[in-house]
Amino acid sequence: MRSGPWKLAIAWQATGKGFGPSARASFEKPRLYNLDTDIGERTNVAAEHPEVVARLQGFIEQMDGDLGRNGNGPGVRPPGRVAHPHVLFKGVAQEYIDMEYDLADQ
Repeated sequence: MRSGPWKLAIAWQATGKGFGPSARASFEKPRLYNLDTDIGERTNVAAEHPEVVARLQGFIEQMDGDLGRNGNGPGVRPPGRVAHPHVLFKGVAQEYIDMEYDLADQ
């Protein structure tokens, strides 16, 4: 959840962080980062800013209530359907295909 400079991380985010699976246990609680001063998300400042954590958790609860946490909530609309779908910009795509063949002949 992002709001201004704040990011409240509520799920495990190991990708690109250099943390191994053993670090997962230390991330079970929400982590708060100030992205203005810590773009690398290295310092959890949740203990120093409990009011920000509470405010962002309130946003998360509203979103879960609207979109649903385990299935669709009341704020989810059905997906749109197209009766007869077709490729847009077909002519442009064909020009690129023709250009590739012309370059291959040279």
